[in-house]
Amino acid sequence: MSNKQVACIIVNYHSPYEMLGKCLESLAASVKVDCNVILVDNNSGDGVTELIKEDFADVNVIELKENAGFAAGVNRGLKIVREPYVLLLNTDAILTDTAISLMVDALEEAGDTCAGIAPKMMSSIHEGVIDAIGTIMPPDGASFNRGIGQCDLGQYDQIEEVFGTCFGATLLRAELLKTGRVGPLHEDYFLYFEDSDWCMRARSQGYRFLTVPDAVVYHLHSGIMRHETLSFKYRLIELNTLKIVVRTFESPLMATKIVASRCTRLLARTFIRRKFIRENLAVMISFFKALPGLIRNRHQLKQRRVVPDSGILSFAAGEDAYFDTVGYLPQHHLDSLIASYQLLLSKEKEKDSETKKILAALYRLKVESSTGANISMDKETFEILAGNSECVRNFIQQYVAMN
Repeated sequence: MSNKQVACIIVNYHSPYEMLGKCLESLAASVKVDCNVILVDNNSGDGVTELIKEDFADVNVIELKENAGFAAGVNRGLKIVREPYVLLLNTDAILTDTAISLMVDALEEAGDTCAGIAPKMMSSIHEGVIDAIGTIMPPDGASFNRGIGQCDLGQYDQIEEVFGTCFGATLLRAELLKTGRVGPLHEDYFLYFEDSDWCMRARSQGYRFLTVPDAVVYHLHSGIMRHETLSFKYRLIELNTLKIVVRTFESPLMATKIVASRCTRLLARTFIRRKFIRENLAVMISFFKALPGLIRNRHQLKQRRVVPDSGILSFAAGEDAYFDTVGYLPQHHLDSLIASYQLLLSKEKEKDSETKKILAALYRLKVESSTGANISMDKETFEILAGNSECVRNFIQQYVAMN
């Protein structure tokens, strides 16, 4: 592997110097690969970029005159990329030293039909908890990080095909980000789901994505945006979900049903629950204003489609999110652990009797809790679960405490 195969684009907006510095230090410590690091600052105006220029002289800093959003920031960085691979990395992510080289090796070995690589992103503050190992696009259009909130039991430790990648940390083929190929990121999203949109486009054109679980990245989920108001994030998430369905889903009937269902929920929250009233109305106004352009985009993308949605949405089977996006915490309930162990058991070549015992113990606890009885940890159940990871023990202890 030769040096300077990878350009790393980091979009910054008000990241603390300590956070951004740790991210850049992890890039510098990467083995076998030397990145061309491009930092695009969205007019933070807080003096951090000046410190970065002093302390990280090799970083190419691009300072925008306004906060143009994540997608526009990435696209600005792409204009000066000359390397064959692009690493997109959030400021709240820290790479392990072999992560980039493992992703590069995997992408080279996978061939031209592989658009990108998803590393194993682990929570940097919740011990043993997965943040993402790829992304999932379910049939309702509400995409989420694959494995988020689950204890890492090894259930995702195989290199395998996945719907897409989280752009908080991913390696992509630079040529596919050019106009005329899959294309650059769609800037109308501003923030959230620009990665799912790009992956949907790539998938529909016949490209695939792979996971490389040995490439580990530690990530503080929504490290910067968690300080924004809930209403701000809610509006963008609801609006962008509607946009992605209309822009990228194959079936007009399916897209119409999803839009009708989500708009009905927005209206119910507005006039019945009286929650997020201003945001709900703003979402619908913005969406219907954008609708003509979204439909034009849809027709343009349809001309290049070679894979039906049935071959894309099928990756969602058996996957779910176990994460509180308001409190930024893994959900401590038994369904998360049961799903994790079921997936682990399904991938074991020889069905491990220990995994079966753990699942049986978890099901006993679930049945007990469903009856309304007080949760009691009998000796057998405790011994079965006590030998597991600290993450599992924490889940069980908090679940019992809450019930």
